[in-house]
Amino acid sequence: MKKTELQDHLYALEERLLHPDREADRTALIPLFADEYREFCTSGRVFNRQQTIDVLLSSGPRHATIHHFYIAQPAETVVLATYRATTSVAVSHRSSLWTFRDNRWQLLFHQGTIAS
Repeated sequence: MKKTELQDHLYALEERLLHPDREADRTALIPLFADEYREFCTSGRVFNRQQTIDVLLSSGPRHATIHHFYIAQPAETVVLATYRATTSVAVSHRSSLWTFRDNRWQLLFHQGTIAS
């Protein structure tokens, strides 16, 4: 996959995770998370895979946009995506570590940091 195609694909996955309420079936998002997934939230809390899925399945709609989406690929099966997310309550810098496993991209790690 060319870098631009990969960037577009991962951007679409990030959008799906940012707006789970737009999914016809939110459970279709669960395979996007690697078993050992961790998230460092903007609140400072650390979430594991199940905690993140629980929030994802119950969250309501939110106004959120992605800006300055960029990927770096340190290895063939690993991509670091970075971007700026704007919501109605905050602007944050985001990073996601994606890994290619079982013929699909899975999110291994995500971090959000409030922008100053």
